[in-house]
Amino acid sequence: MKRFQNSQIKVGAYSLIEALVASSVLLIGISAAASLSLSMVTQEEINERSVQVFNYLDNAARLYQLGVDASDIPGLLPPEPLVTSLTFTPGTETVSGIGTVPVTTIEMTYRPSGATSGNSSSTLDWVGGDKDTTRTESVVVLRTETHLDGPLPRVNYVKNNP
Repeated sequence: MKRFQNSQIKVGAYSLIEALVASSVLLIGISAAASLSLSMVTQEEINERSVQVFNYLDNAARLYQLGVDASDIPGLLPPEPLVTSLTFTPGTETVSGIGTVPVTTIEMTYRPSGATSGNSSSTLDWVGGDKDTTRTESVVVLRTETHLDGPLPRVNYVKNNP
């Protein structure tokens, strides 16, 4: 019977240390990919919320330009849980060749992170981002003489049915 000596045995498998090193490198790569994916999804959700509130601000500006009273506009717009305040500040601006023109600054404060929005829709309940972050955007609006002669029917409904 032939005896095997240690020098003749060839090991064809990886050692335990090599397997642990390979698995830890793989784990680091997977965690980096997951972290990158989470940050991209968070940024996408914040951008989606920003588009929603800019649409809200644009609708408020268009209603004001049409001649709707500033106090009626928040009641006409659908509720937007991301918007924390909408204010109208009258003022004037000097335009060369024309003179002083009455304008209104519409300012909106909103939360780009929906963590505290309280919206029950599953697509808007993202919990990423700082829950106390707010942003403020404003637009200066000029009313021309081409606006509605009478109020919109819904404005009268909102006034009569608060």
